[in-house]
Amino acid sequence: MKPRTATRFRWLALAMAAATVATTPARGLESAPTAASIPTYLGRPIYSDPTNGLQLPPSCAIEPTWRSRIGGTEMEVWVIDCDSVPRAWLLTRQTVEMLTAREARLRFQVVDERILSGETAGESLSVQCTGTNDASGIVVYGAHWRNLGHELHLASARGALRADVAQRRLVDAELSGIDCVRFPDREEMMRRLQQPERGAR
Repeated sequence: MKPRTATRFRWLALAMAAATVATTPARGLESAPTAASIPTYLGRPIYSDPTNGLQLPPSCAIEPTWRSRIGGTEMEVWVIDCDSVPRAWLLTRQTVEMLTAREARLRFQVVDERILSGETAGESLSVQCTGTNDASGIVVYGAHWRNLGHELHLASARGALRADVAQRRLVDAELSGIDCVRFPDREEMMRRLQQPERGAR
């Protein structure tokens, strides 16, 4: 083979190898979840009654201390883990049927959702907070806590959300004026009480 012809073949082989590498997906990237592949639950109705408890979608998990009622409204804010992805929900609450003087069948509906990948529901993502004038419906994310006796107080956070009741949306909020306190003993007790059931009542 002439030297010039051999050189041409070598260049052709290198070009084909480069094309093969460029069109081969990197290991792990082809299965990485994207925002479009994460299921959302906007508009989803959720029912609750004394017999069956909170009837969450099968892939969702919540604990009692991950829920917060918004004072003076029929709305709640939850932090929840669905499909192994933590998120914050704003929900409406409606009484479907009064079963006894103190028990009712309830219907919740997700009216807004913020997906917060990388957080841990109940830990770095928490609703155990109040805002200025004891305002409820506050969520902090990227939270770090400091021990004070049997309590955990918010030390820092990456950001916060608050419920805009009029717009029925979760909106960004300033961290100033937000106070968050967790009670680990209470959390553990309520977690144990919930064990026999799939969801919290």
